[in-house]
Amino acid sequence: MKRRNRDINIFNLSMLDVISGAMGAFLIIMVILLPYYKKESIDYQKKLQQSRAAEELARQETLTARAAQLEAQARQQDAEESLRATEKSMRAAQAEADQNRQRAEAATQQLAKTFLLVHIQWDTKYQDVDLHVVDPSGTQFSYEHKTYPGNPGELSVDSQFGPGNEVWSNPSAAVGNYRVFAELYNLHGVEGTPTVTGSVIHRDGSSALPPARLQVKQQKYLVATITVGADGRVSIR
Repeated sequence: MKRRNRDINIFNLSMLDVISGAMGAFLIIMVILLPYYKKESIDYQKKLQQSRAAEELARQETLTARAAQLEAQARQQDAEESLRATEKSMRAAQAEADQNRQRAEAATQQLAKTFLLVHIQWDTKYQDVDLHVVDPSGTQFSYEHKTYPGNPGELSVDSQFGPGNEVWSNPSAAVGNYRVFAELYNLHGVEGTPTVTGSVIHRDGSSALPPARLQVKQQKYLVATITVGADGRVSIR
């Protein structure tokens, strides 16, 4: 029995030696490898920090690029709105210019027109003198045809007994020649020959008609020719 216990003790001591040796070897290895582990750990931390710094830089660059993109879009939108406003203003200016041009053309056309009023008179009693006006189209106004459809001219005053007056007018006389005639239509039993005088009233004033002595009954005498020019000016001959 005593011998068996000794064997067990020897075995236990041998196991302890083995374990102690293994632990010593592990500690030696750890001491040898520790500097490399620390170095790798430091390198890993540095790489991790660098990676995070790179990610942060990339994020900041992305944010900067996005902000620049948004600013560019805002500027483009402002430019487009400004362009639309400019185009609208140009269209309004063009429309106003067209209206002004139309007004100017209308004013020019209006200035080129003139009104005409032809007035004749005579002093002899009872005698009837008639006024005849032939316009540039060949239309003749008289006591028989005082007006014509579509023609603005009108024989508005027709005296049948002297002393008398006769008046023909046109509010928008066309360009051309207007011939003015006087006719001794009826003496009404009064001897003598009447003298006709008168005037032409137009846009620029008035002009006297040359006097005409009517000697033959029911014969038309050319008193004057009135010319309306393209500029609306009136001349008499």
